[in-house]
Amino acid sequence: MRIYWLLAAIILLTYSIYYGARYAILPAPPTQLGVETMDLTKELQIGTSEDVKSLWSSVPGSTLSFYINPQIQDRTATVGNEYATALNIGDNQSVKFLIALDAGRSSMMAPVIFEVYTAGNSLPEVVDIPGIYLQRWSCVVIVKQGRKFNIYVNGKLSASRTCDSMPELDNTKSLRIGDSKKRLGGNIALVNLAPYAMQLDDVRSYVNETMGTDGKPYLSSDLPALPVFSLDSLGNLFICPGGNCSSPKITGPIDQWNSEYA
Repeated sequence: MRIYWLLAAIILLTYSIYYGARYAILPAPPTQLGVETMDLTKELQIGTSEDVKSLWSSVPGSTLSFYINPQIQDRTATVGNEYATALNIGDNQSVKFLIALDAGRSSMMAPVIFEVYTAGNSLPEVVDIPGIYLQRWSCVVIVKQGRKFNIYVNGKLSASRTCDSMPELDNTKSLRIGDSKKRLGGNIALVNLAPYAMQLDDVRSYVNETMGTDGKPYLSSDLPALPVFSLDSLGNLFICPGGNCSSPKITGPIDQWNSEYA
Protein backbone atom coordinates (compact mmCIF):
# COMPACT_ATOMS: atom_id res chain seq x y z
CA MET A 1 0.00 0.00 0.00
CA ARG A 2 2.86 2.37 0.79
CA ILE A 3 4.23 2.05 -2.72
CA TYR A 4 0.96 3.44 -4.13
CA TRP A 5 1.11 6.45 -1.84
CA LEU A 6 4.74 6.99 -2.85
CA LEU A 7 3.87 6.85 -6.56
CA ALA A 8 0.95 9.24 -6.04
CA ALA A 9 3.23 11.67 -4.20
CA ILE A 10 5.84 11.48 -6.98
CA ILE A 11 3.20 12.11 -9.68
CA LEU A 12 1.75 15.05 -7.73
CA LEU A 13 5.18 16.54 -7.19
CA THR A 14 6.05 16.11 -10.89
CA TYR A 15 2.86 17.91 -11.99
CA SER A 16 3.48 20.68 -9.47
CA ILE A 17 7.02 21.25 -10.73
CA TYR A 18 5.94 21.10 -14.39
CA TYR A 19 3.06 23.56 -14.12
CA GLY A 20 4.97 25.80 -11.73
CA ALA A 21 7.87 26.06 -14.16
CA ARG A 22 5.51 26.47 -17.10
CA TYR A 23 3.66 29.42 -15.60
CA ALA A 24 6.85 30.92 -14.21
CA ILE A 25 8.38 31.25 -17.68
CA LEU A 26 5.22 32.53 -19.37
CA PRO A 27 5.55 36.16 -20.51
CA ALA A 28 3.74 38.85 -18.58
CA PRO A 29 0.31 39.79 -19.94
CA PRO A 30 0.09 42.84 -22.24
CA THR A 31 -0.16 46.26 -20.62
CA GLN A 32 -3.24 48.29 -21.49
CA LEU A 33 -2.46 51.93 -22.21
CA GLY A 34 -5.03 54.66 -21.64
CA VAL A 35 -8.67 53.94 -20.97
CA GLU A 36 -10.70 51.29 -22.73
CA THR A 37 -12.06 53.53 -25.53
CA MET A 38 -10.56 56.86 -26.66
CA ASP A 39 -11.39 59.59 -29.14
CA LEU A 40 -9.12 60.20 -32.15
CA THR A 41 -10.20 63.81 -32.71
CA LYS A 42 -7.37 65.17 -30.56
CA GLU A 43 -3.82 64.15 -29.72
CA LEU A 44 -3.53 62.39 -26.38
CA GLN A 45 -0.59 60.76 -24.58
CA ILE A 46 -1.54 57.29 -23.36
CA GLY A 47 1.88 55.75 -22.74
CA THR A 48 4.99 57.17 -21.11
CA SER A 49 8.54 57.07 -22.41
CA GLU A 50 9.19 54.33 -19.84
CA ASP A 51 6.40 52.25 -21.42
CA VAL A 52 8.03 52.67 -24.83
CA LYS A 53 11.43 51.78 -23.40
CA SER A 54 10.42 48.71 -21.40
CA LEU A 55 7.62 47.33 -23.61
CA TRP A 56 8.25 48.43 -27.20
CA SER A 57 12.06 48.38 -27.10
CA SER A 58 12.27 44.81 -25.81
CA VAL A 59 15.19 42.96 -27.43
CA PRO A 60 13.33 39.61 -27.97
CA GLY A 61 10.49 41.47 -29.70
CA SER A 62 7.38 43.53 -29.01
CA THR A 63 3.68 43.58 -29.87
CA LEU A 64 1.31 46.54 -30.17
CA SER A 65 -2.39 45.72 -30.52
CA PHE A 66 -5.46 47.93 -30.76
CA TYR A 67 -8.94 48.23 -32.24
CA ILE A 68 -9.67 51.23 -34.44
CA ASN A 69 -12.89 52.66 -35.88
CA PRO A 70 -11.66 55.64 -37.95
CA GLN A 71 -13.32 58.36 -39.94
CA ILE A 72 -11.91 61.26 -41.95
CA GLN A 73 -12.87 64.65 -40.52
CA ASP A 74 -11.52 66.89 -43.29
CA ARG A 75 -11.39 65.80 -46.91
CA THR A 76 -11.17 69.17 -48.58
CA ALA A 77 -8.37 67.95 -50.83
CA THR A 78 -9.52 65.84 -53.77
CA VAL A 79 -6.00 64.62 -54.51
CA GLY A 80 -2.73 64.57 -52.63
CA ASN A 81 -0.65 62.68 -50.11
CA GLU A 82 -1.53 64.35 -46.84
CA TYR A 83 -1.70 61.88 -43.96
CA ALA A 84 -3.36 62.13 -40.56
CA THR A 85 -1.70 60.37 -37.64
CA ALA A 86 -3.73 57.85 -35.67
CA LEU A 87 -0.95 56.58 -33.40
CA ASN A 88 2.63 57.59 -32.65
CA ILE A 89 5.17 55.30 -30.97
CA GLY A 90 7.65 57.92 -29.87
CA ASP A 91 8.60 59.96 -32.93
CA ASN A 92 9.99 57.13 -35.04
CA GLN A 93 7.04 54.82 -35.77
CA SER A 94 3.48 55.84 -36.58
CA VAL A 95 0.19 54.65 -38.09
CA LYS A 96 -1.24 57.14 -40.58
CA PHE A 97 -4.36 57.50 -42.77
CA LEU A 98 -4.42 59.25 -46.14
CA ILE A 99 -7.13 61.91 -45.92
CA ALA A 100 -7.25 63.02 -49.55
CA LEU A 101 -10.06 61.30 -51.50
CA ASP A 102 -8.15 60.45 -54.66
CA ALA A 103 -9.90 59.17 -57.76
CA GLY A 104 -10.81 55.51 -57.65
CA ARG A 105 -10.89 55.23 -53.87
CA SER A 106 -14.06 54.24 -52.09
CA SER A 107 -15.49 56.66 -49.55
CA MET A 108 -15.42 53.78 -47.06
CA MET A 109 -11.69 53.17 -47.39
CA ALA A 110 -8.52 55.18 -46.92
CA PRO A 111 -4.97 53.97 -47.52
CA VAL A 112 -3.17 53.28 -44.25
CA ILE A 113 0.59 53.17 -43.75
CA PHE A 114 3.01 52.32 -40.96
CA GLU A 115 6.06 54.58 -41.03
CA VAL A 116 9.36 53.38 -39.57
CA TYR A 117 12.45 55.57 -39.25
CA THR A 118 15.59 53.47 -39.45
CA ALA A 119 19.21 54.09 -38.55
CA GLY A 120 21.13 56.25 -41.03
CA ASN A 121 18.07 57.27 -43.09
CA SER A 122 16.42 60.69 -43.13
CA LEU A 123 13.23 59.37 -44.74
CA PRO A 124 11.04 56.66 -43.17
CA GLU A 125 10.46 53.23 -44.61
CA VAL A 126 6.77 52.78 -45.37
CA VAL A 127 4.64 49.67 -44.88
CA ASP A 128 1.23 49.67 -46.58
CA ILE A 129 -1.56 48.19 -44.41
CA PRO A 130 -4.53 46.99 -46.49
CA GLY A 131 -7.85 45.91 -45.06
CA ILE A 132 -8.66 48.77 -42.66
CA TYR A 133 -12.05 50.35 -43.42
CA LEU A 134 -13.51 53.66 -42.35
CA GLN A 135 -16.39 53.74 -39.83
CA ARG A 136 -15.89 50.08 -39.00
CA TRP A 137 -13.95 48.38 -36.21
CA SER A 138 -10.73 46.62 -37.16
CA CYS A 139 -8.25 44.83 -34.92
CA VAL A 140 -4.64 45.74 -35.71
CA VAL A 141 -1.63 43.88 -34.27
CA ILE A 142 1.89 45.12 -35.04
CA VAL A 143 4.66 42.65 -34.17
CA LYS A 144 8.29 43.83 -34.12
CA GLN A 145 11.28 41.50 -34.11
CA GLY A 146 14.58 43.20 -34.84
CA ARG A 147 14.29 44.71 -38.33
CA LYS A 148 11.12 42.79 -39.20
CA PHE A 149 7.54 43.99 -38.75
CA ASN A 150 4.48 41.78 -39.21
CA ILE A 151 1.12 43.55 -39.23
CA TYR A 152 -2.13 41.62 -38.74
CA VAL A 153 -5.63 42.95 -39.43
CA ASN A 154 -8.52 41.02 -37.87
CA GLY A 155 -6.30 38.01 -37.23
CA LYS A 156 -4.83 37.76 -40.74
CA LEU A 157 -1.33 38.74 -41.86
CA SER A 158 -1.89 41.96 -43.79
CA ALA A 159 1.66 43.23 -44.32
CA SER A 160 5.22 42.17 -43.59
CA ARG A 161 8.47 44.05 -44.07
CA THR A 162 12.09 43.61 -43.10
CA CYS A 163 13.63 47.07 -42.87
CA ASP A 164 16.92 47.89 -44.57
CA SER A 165 18.46 48.76 -41.21
CA MET A 166 17.49 48.67 -37.54
CA PRO A 167 14.55 50.85 -36.49
CA GLU A 168 15.45 54.02 -34.63
CA LEU A 169 14.23 53.86 -31.03
CA ASP A 170 13.88 57.07 -29.01
CA ASN A 171 13.17 56.03 -25.44
CA THR A 172 12.58 59.62 -24.36
CA LYS A 173 9.33 59.98 -26.30
CA SER A 174 5.84 58.86 -25.28
CA LEU A 175 3.13 56.89 -27.07
CA ARG A 176 0.31 59.08 -28.36
CA ILE A 177 -2.96 58.70 -30.25
CA GLY A 178 -4.95 61.13 -32.39
CA ASP A 179 -4.07 63.74 -35.00
CA SER A 180 -2.88 67.11 -33.72
CA LYS A 181 -4.62 68.89 -36.61
CA LYS A 182 -7.99 67.23 -35.83
CA ARG A 183 -8.26 65.72 -39.32
CA LEU A 184 -9.06 62.26 -38.04
CA GLY A 185 -12.13 61.17 -36.09
CA GLY A 186 -13.57 57.98 -34.70
CA ASN A 187 -12.29 55.86 -31.84
CA ILE A 188 -9.43 53.63 -30.80
CA ALA A 189 -9.84 50.96 -28.12
CA LEU A 190 -7.96 48.32 -26.13
CA VAL A 191 -4.48 49.66 -26.87
CA ASN A 192 -2.00 47.11 -25.49
CA LEU A 193 1.78 46.80 -25.49
CA ALA A 194 3.63 43.57 -24.76
CA PRO A 195 7.43 43.01 -24.45
CA TYR A 196 7.37 39.91 -26.65
CA ALA A 197 6.54 39.04 -30.24
CA MET A 198 3.17 37.38 -30.77
CA GLN A 199 3.02 34.49 -33.21
CA LEU A 200 0.14 33.90 -35.63
CA ASP A 201 -1.66 31.52 -33.25
CA ASP A 202 -1.33 34.09 -30.44
CA VAL A 203 -2.82 36.80 -32.65
CA ARG A 204 -5.75 34.61 -33.68
CA SER A 205 -6.43 33.65 -30.06
CA TYR A 206 -6.36 37.32 -29.04
CA VAL A 207 -8.83 38.29 -31.78
CA ASN A 208 -11.17 35.41 -30.90
CA GLU A 209 -11.12 36.41 -27.24
CA THR A 210 -11.70 40.14 -27.79
CA MET A 211 -13.86 40.41 -30.94
CA GLY A 212 -17.57 39.65 -31.24
CA THR A 213 -19.23 38.01 -34.22
CA ASP A 214 -20.21 41.50 -35.44
CA GLY A 215 -16.55 42.50 -35.71
CA LYS A 216 -16.70 44.86 -32.71
CA PRO A 217 -14.42 44.57 -29.68
CA TYR A 218 -15.86 43.48 -26.37
CA LEU A 219 -16.16 46.70 -24.36
CA SER A 220 -17.47 47.09 -20.84
CA SER A 221 -19.45 50.15 -21.97
CA ASP A 222 -21.55 47.89 -24.19
CA LEU A 223 -22.54 45.54 -21.36
CA PRO A 224 -26.05 45.95 -19.90
CA ALA A 225 -26.16 47.85 -16.64
CA LEU A 226 -26.52 45.73 -13.52
CA PRO A 227 -29.74 46.21 -11.54
CA VAL A 228 -29.42 48.44 -8.49
CA PHE A 229 -30.76 46.91 -5.28
CA SER A 230 -31.50 48.67 -2.03
CA LEU A 231 -32.14 47.10 1.36
CA ASP A 232 -35.85 47.85 0.98
CA SER A 233 -36.06 46.23 -2.44
CA LEU A 234 -34.16 43.16 -1.26
CA GLY A 235 -36.46 42.83 1.73
CA ASN A 236 -39.52 43.14 -0.44
CA LEU A 237 -38.37 40.21 -2.56
CA PHE A 238 -38.85 37.97 0.47
CA ILE A 239 -41.98 39.63 1.91
CA CYS A 240 -44.03 40.75 -1.07
CA PRO A 241 -44.82 38.97 -4.32
CA GLY A 242 -43.15 40.87 -7.14
CA GLY A 243 -41.20 43.04 -4.69
CA ASN A 244 -43.58 46.01 -4.96
CA CYS A 245 -44.71 46.38 -1.35
CA SER A 246 -42.89 49.68 -0.92
CA SER A 247 -45.21 51.27 -3.51
CA PRO A 248 -48.45 52.76 -2.10
CA LYS A 249 -51.50 50.74 -2.95
CA ILE A 250 -54.62 52.43 -4.35
CA THR A 251 -57.91 50.91 -3.33
CA GLY A 252 -59.96 49.85 -6.26
CA PRO A 253 -63.62 50.75 -6.82
CA ILE A 254 -66.30 48.94 -4.74
CA ASP A 255 -68.65 46.88 -6.86
CA GLN A 256 -72.21 46.62 -5.45
CA TRP A 257 -74.10 43.42 -6.15
CA ASN A 258 -77.71 43.94 -6.88
CA SER A 259 -80.24 41.11 -6.79
CA GLU A 260 -83.95 40.97 -7.37
CA TYR A 261 -84.25 38.92 -4.19
CA ALA A 262 -82.77 41.65 -1.95
